[in-house]
Amino acid sequence: MSTGSVSDPEDEVCCGRVESSGPTTPALCRSVDSEDDDVGSAACAGAKGQPSRRVQRSAANARERARMRVLGRAFTRLRTTLPWVPPDTKLSKLDTLRLAASYITHLRQLLQEDTHTSTLHPPAL
Repeated sequence: MSTGSVSDPEDEVCCGRVESSGPTTPALCRSVDSEDDDVGSAACAGAKGQPSRRVQRSAANARERARMRVLGRAFTRLRTTLPWVPPDTKLSKLDTLRLAASYITHLRQLLQEDTHTSTLHPPAL
């Protein structure tokens, strides 16, 4: 019989909350050590209206796929804006970032040279 304390070994965790192992506990709730939580988490989710772990995992996977699609499109766009790379060249993400950084450095040097030359030779009026 559980005393209601969180540290009782016979208590079970169900959907992120501690459940006493008394007669009111859902039969399919799993303990913390359980490897297979497909059946238990689904039963717990139905009992309290919380999404199951499988549903949460699917939603997290969908968010990650969407994030990776956005990141892939951004790299493709960056790759197409690099002037020294032919359009049919397949670059890794690291190579794309390195080339973009070197291109930015090149543009910065051009601006500095332009600023330096314009201060040495002011335009004639």
